Amino acid sequence: MRKVLFAHGKPPREKYENPTIPKPHEANWFPWIKRQLSLHDIEADIPALPKPYYPVFSDWKEAFPVHAIDTDTGLIGFSAGSEFLLRLLSENNDLCAEQLVLVAPWRDGAEKYDDFSKYTLDPGIIERVGKLTIISALDDSKAIQDNALHLAEVWPSANLLELDGYGHFMIGNNMKNEEFPELASVLVGDQ
Repeated sequence: MRKVLFAHGKPPREKYENPTIPKPHEANWFPWIKRQLSLHDIEADIPALPKPYYPVFSDWKEAFPVHAIDTDTGLIGFSAGSEFLLRLLSENNDLCAEQLVLVAPWRDGAEKYDDFSKYTLDPGIIERVGKLTIISALDDSKAIQDNALHLAEVWPSANLLELDGYGHFMIGNNMKNEEFPELASVLVGDQ
């Protein structure tokens, strides 16, 4: 894998607009995992997605480097970023990647964000991403855990990692610091 592209999550608007809180593409475990990847000569790009507190799929797609996705690319989605990547891959069956990792995969089941989650999930994604890993925390919300289990049922050959003590994989939400060694292991293994 030569590069990894990240799709971050959806913060509440008040946190996003608070100048003392890091922006979602700079927060939590993103800086740490980016450093870990650089130690293995893997380029990491974490683009700032527009109005992350109210995700609009077309706006996120325009800001995301879709053109850079190829068979040497790892894709990592966190929370709403997972849903974004699933829709992107479902609607663009010409996109192939080396790896797809979904961390705390969120879904807008209540349709609060218009059509963000309105698409048909393509079960064939797994054939185009080489390796698929779903990471969920046992102390995250039931909705997130249920979505992770649903995705694991769609793709029985996916690697499902259920961790304890990470909450929603955000510092202060049970995650004690920015280190996320389980994700680093999935991405770089024993290189």
